Amino acid sequence: MRRATQVSVCWGLFLVMAFLPRISDMRTMSAETDKAKKPFQIPENEQPFWDSAKVFLNAYAQRDADAIGELFTEDAEFFDEFGERTQGRQEIVALFQRVFETSPEASMEEIQVERVRHIKDDVALEEGTTVASDNVGGPRYTSRYVALHVKGDDGKWRINTLKDYPRQSGERQEQLTQLSWMLGEWVNQDSDSVVHTECDWSKDGNYLLRRFSIQTYDGRAMSGVQRIGWDPIHKKLRSWTFDSEGGFLTGFWTKQDDQWFLTNQGATAQGKSVTATSVYKVIDKEMVTWRFRELIVGDEVRGTGQPVTMVRRPPAPAAATN
Repeated sequence: MRRATQVSVCWGLFLVMAFLPRISDMRTMSAETDKAKKPFQIPENEQPFWDSAKVFLNAYAQRDADAIGELFTEDAEFFDEFGERTQGRQEIVALFQRVFETSPEASMEEIQVERVRHIKDDVALEEGTTVASDNVGGPRYTSRYVALHVKGDDGKWRINTLKDYPRQSGERQEQLTQLSWMLGEWVNQDSDSVVHTECDWSKDGNYLLRRFSIQTYDGRAMSGVQRIGWDPIHKKLRSWTFDSEGGFLTGFWTKQDDQWFLTNQGATAQGKSVTATSVYKVIDKEMVTWRFRELIVGDEVRGTGQPVTMVRRPPAPAAATN
């Protein structure tokens, strides 16, 4: 097989799947800019509840059930998303200890306090949502909650009743933000070819779109596009890739520790089936390495490829001014 044909298969079908260095979600940056113009100020009478939410998040991350228990009154009630009732601070502590033991990868990423209403001087009702996941890299979900706080004789606010509502899968844009670090323009160059890729949000915000172009030094060129979205049936991130020669792939993304795995299957333009698992690792904000493994093209087993390095494309030089 000629080198150019190998480039077509390995780069045209798999380089497009290469992950890119982590950078900020552009929409988040825009939102933060807007906030900078009009900074949100927590009302003074709501500050204790925002502080409690922060303590809860930190305690959950540290698997500290006792610290969570300190946020509740002695006779507190907790109703989980299934309606199961747990009565008393010590029982609530024991409940969270069991959660941490049986679900070691479960995480709570955010608590969004949406409303605080003071019913009496020493009674307040808080409403909001949480963002959580059951395992590292797994789908995130949101849950609404209502918490009734009472102010003790020591002046501290504690939760007397907490009610969690059934979880809901996060919106597709929220799931996609896990991959928003691939946004931007990137380049890879070796002794045989130069490859340019760029990634941006689709106009509707439902997909990430990646476009690539490959130019080999023997005069061969190829281009293609990859669309990445949230599969609501399989509850996974999924991509569809098409190259200019007629090849295509579809696959699912899975995160394990600090690496992403993409399991793909499809066909070349010549009608040969293609299957492979690609592994991606971010080195720093300027560089990522990836390699394919278990690559099979038609009846030919190609195994594991050599690591490929991609770097952020430097900006074009500024025009000279007098």
